Amino acid sequence: MKLAFISDIHANLPALTAVLMDMERHQPDDIYCLGDLVNFAGWDNEVINLVREKRITCIQGNHDEGIGYRKNNFSFSYSNEAQKNFGYASIKKVNTAITEEHRSFLSGLPFMLQLEFQFPFHHIRLAMVHGSTSSNNEYIQEDIAEENLLDMMAYINADILLMGHTHIPYHKTIFLEDENRKIYRHAINAGSVGKPKQDNTHACYCLVNIDHHTDISDPASVQVQFQFVPYDTQPVIAKIKEMGLSNTYDDFLLR
Repeated sequence: MKLAFISDIHANLPALTAVLMDMERHQPDDIYCLGDLVNFAGWDNEVINLVREKRITCIQGNHDEGIGYRKNNFSFSYSNEAQKNFGYASIKKVNTAITEEHRSFLSGLPFMLQLEFQFPFHHIRLAMVHGSTSSNNEYIQEDIAEENLLDMMAYINADILLMGHTHIPYHKTIFLEDENRKIYRHAINAGSVGKPKQDNTHACYCLVNIDHHTDISDPASVQVQFQFVPYDTQPVIAKIKEMGLSNTYDDFLLR
């Protein structure tokens, strides 16, 4: 099966539309969203509508939780005081603009999803979270100690862990010995569709192939592809301006 994972859309409809169009080339069997559909670019209702229309299974990010429960103050990342002020102003506007149906959708999203693939002679267990296995607001960066990642995966009995929240894509393959058997665990961050923090402004998503050849004793058998999709960021800048928010993220979206 070819599975597509998206994360951290942050109400960026042009980016999400570009990603879904790009996915048509790859024809995934299913699409999962790792959270943070809302808050930033202004198309909150439209993004939720599209995600539901496409029947994309979602989990709850920290922004989804905050807006879903009508919070005016919740933790989010920012690099300076201007970004902090932008974030709080955006939260206020989203809480005013979002429909009650969509707020209910966000508040009802699960914290974690787990899949188990049963094959004739083995099985693969995959888990999805937004931040970490204990919090949707914990940042699991690529330089985290491997022991910590293994502890997280052992706690939920997962061979593959999909995450978002950091907005930076990565795939870590971690070796361990389990009852004298040499195996590998995989930690994957799907990056961000709507507010990427890699070295370009392209929307990012992730493809993972799992089939009867997939074996945790062979690290190369878990096939992971990151797709970087260019799109026009000018309409996003214009939308943010239309909402009456500051130009704090203009350079971020253009660089």
